[in-house]
Amino acid sequence: MAPIHERIREDILAKERHLWVALTSASPGPEVERLSNEEANFLFPNKPVLTLDGDPDLSKEIAPPFHHFDHYQLEEVRVIVIDLMAGTITYKINAIHHGKPWIGTGSTTWSQASDGEWRIVIHQETLM
Repeated sequence: MAPIHERIREDILAKERHLWVALTSASPGPEVERLSNEEANFLFPNKPVLTLDGDPDLSKEIAPPFHHFDHYQLEEVRVIVIDLMAGTITYKINAIHHGKPWIGTGSTTWSQASDGEWRIVIHQETLM
């Protein structure tokens, strides 16, 4: 495997961790928007497909107490390099939400923008 693929995997994993810090923060909207491609789609359990410019508004839909996890852990993480400027990360989510187990799967597809930054193209979470 080419060393560049390892760097891409590491970059995407770091970005996904950054996304989860944002998603579980007190005010996730601004940082999630900053991490996103302008046409990004978000698919969360029990919510409509969310976009940056859609109705309902992404920032309002992910406002606190969104993802108020007491604890979360990403397991079975797999990064798939699509090409030198795109990749997908998949994982299982084990979390505690208001004292109860919350188990799901997640994936995010990232693309590298012209400024060299990785941006979210689509993020999906499925409650199991």
